[in-house]
Amino acid sequence: MTDRTDLDTQRAYARFAGLMLLIVLGCSIAGLIVTSSVGPGLDFADRSAQIVASEPLFRLGLVLALIGSLSTVLLAVALYVTVRPVDRNLALVGLLLRACESAIGGMGLALSFGVLQLRAMAAAGDGLAVGEWQAFADVLNGVATAEVAAIFFSLGSIAFFYLFLRSRYIPRALAAVGLFGSICYAALWIGILLVPDASWLVPYASVPILIAEVAGGLWLLVRGIEVPKSAVADNATVGS
Repeated sequence: MTDRTDLDTQRAYARFAGLMLLIVLGCSIAGLIVTSSVGPGLDFADRSAQIVASEPLFRLGLVLALIGSLSTVLLAVALYVTVRPVDRNLALVGLLLRACESAIGGMGLALSFGVLQLRAMAAAGDGLAVGEWQAFADVLNGVATAEVAAIFFSLGSIAFFYLFLRSRYIPRALAAVGLFGSICYAALWIGILLVPDASWLVPYASVPILIAEVAGGLWLLVRGIEVPKSAVADNATVGS
């Protein structure tokens, strides 16, 4: 009975992980689209004025991104419970990496709210010249929270997709694409820290992991996981 209950719990967490994958991805992309749509291509002064004029919309974008960052913790726990029977220690590594991603991402969003305040003060002409406000904003924007969070995400994703590949809980082709995409994504962001001019590669290197995250989320939510009978028998043996 206990083994059956554990299996049901594992499957329930797998479906929850699928849901959270889609929520995290949806909120993160929506937040990026909203904030990027306010005053694109303008210089600091003009964009600051545009952002201040559309401040509720811009704040909504930041809050959506924050929801995505907070939801990453729930996703990490759900993935951990799902693949824990395969390798508890590696699953824990994945959990900790994704939790760190959430914390670093949250710190970056806190800095973004600070930059928003600087833009409001610059648009109002408070105290300093526009160039000085821009210098302060550039310093805050230069903090590489997005890059570091992306690296933690990639490494955690590598751990979880590797365990999915080993377990065969999801189609191996899907797990392989996720593992490959995660490795490429990690290499990309480490490379950007070394060579910032390589940031133009982001849209291209994001495609494999984006496909794997969407497909994996839908698969887990709709189909759940397929636990091999041999794995169930092994768990029962260990439990006895």
